[in-house]
Amino acid sequence: MNLIRVTDPNDVNLKRLITLYEEAFPASERREIEQLKRLIEEKDEMFFNAIECDDELCGLFIYWKFEEFYYLEHLAVYPEMRNKKIGQQVLDYIATNLQGLRLLEVEPAESEMTTRRVNYYRRNGYEVLDCDYIQPSYHSREYSLPLWIMGNYPTTRLKAFVEQIRQEVYWKNV
Repeated sequence: MNLIRVTDPNDVNLKRLITLYEEAFPASERREIEQLKRLIEEKDEMFFNAIECDDELCGLFIYWKFEEFYYLEHLAVYPEMRNKKIGQQVLDYIATNLQGLRLLEVEPAESEMTTRRVNYYRRNGYEVLDCDYIQPSYHSREYSLPLWIMGNYPTTRLKAFVEQIRQEVYWKNV
């Protein structure tokens, strides 16, 4: 498994990855495509990665590198590539290569699928750090979705880090 950072909005793989991005995430949980392309080109702290296995495009993984932590924004694998442990390989890569605090948002464990997702992250070393988080909208300054924040370890600075995510990932880049 390889992560290949995309920095050019005209990258040959980006069109296919954008289709996956739009299919994998509802409009409320993703950016407008032109905004995404602008961030890919302009934001050094945002890493838009193509996931490749055996020279085949398998999915995408987007994360942000901040001074004191990483924010894991989106991970998606093509439906025909699922059940091949690609997501697990990405999480293993993250654990090995993104040292320090890693935060992510996840839907509350309210259904069988969302409970399985939370438990999957727990098995990979993450724990629920905040159950009262509201994900800001990608499209305006209105709040949108109640989510949970998970991280690979607790921090007394969580509120400051969540505020940095709101400012840098959501509001500053609308």
